[in-house]
Amino acid sequence: MADKYRCGRCWKTFDEEKLKVLPGVRCPYCGYNIIYMIRRPTVKVIKAV
Repeated sequence: MADKYRCGRCWKTFDEEKLKVLPGVRCPYCGYNIIYMIRRPTVKVIKAV
């Protein structure tokens, strides 16, 4: 499963493949250089005592 990223300016979501389109780490839509990685939803199981 590919990682998902979100731009810090236009807030568009894109995959890791589109991140490799431009040199360096930049948004493929607007060219902004601050990118956030979207965390995958995880489930935490706690055993009751």
